[in-house]
Amino acid sequence: MSAEDRKRAIVQAALPLFARQGYAETTTKDLALAAGVSQPLLYKHFPSKEALYHEIQKFSCHDNDPAVKKLDALEPSASTLVYLVYYFMRALVLGKPVGVIQWDTRHRLMLKSLLEDGAFARLVYQSRFDCYCSRMEACVDAAVAAGEAVKSPVTPGNRARFGYHVGAWLALVHLPPKPAINYKVSREKLLDQCVWFALRGMGLTDHALATYYNPGALALFFQS
Repeated sequence: MSAEDRKRAIVQAALPLFARQGYAETTTKDLALAAGVSQPLLYKHFPSKEALYHEIQKFSCHDNDPAVKKLDALEPSASTLVYLVYYFMRALVLGKPVGVIQWDTRHRLMLKSLLEDGAFARLVYQSRFDCYCSRMEACVDAAVAAGEAVKSPVTPGNRARFGYHVGAWLALVHLPPKPAINYKVSREKLLDQCVWFALRGMGLTDHALATYYNPGALALFFQS
């Protein structure tokens, strides 16, 4: 195994460990055991637990989803807002697309970070969510200008953040084998309702929702 492959294997073995135990409670002995290497070899690749944690942060923030390129090509508008909200809600509620890190592990890492010093969560928000938030903010502004969203005392950026909070909490509620709350609908229907609720909260009008929000078409767009 090359040095780079070994580092990647150690990172992937450490991910679920940090997700379950958190940064503070995870020891280098635990990490070496999970990765199937000796502690000296672990230190050869990562001189400290902090160095490994930083590598995990970078690894978690890497995004190679081809759907992102599709979204990047869209101009700010009410229609684009629908695509953006559906994309990140789909990840939170359905755990799609499946990447090198399981969504369950991602959510647990975030939760553990928020219960500790918040460093990992801040990095993820800054490197992953802030760019989506800026795009959604521009879409809200464009939708208001086009008469497809109502003006609000809530800033466009916080409309996007509050919408995210709904999806993030749904993800946490579904972390246990038996969800903590029974929403009495399928996960697919829950996604549809969550997206509609978030878009309404961001200010889209009835006409804009009827025009642009088609769950079936959106699902096909991202599946392809």
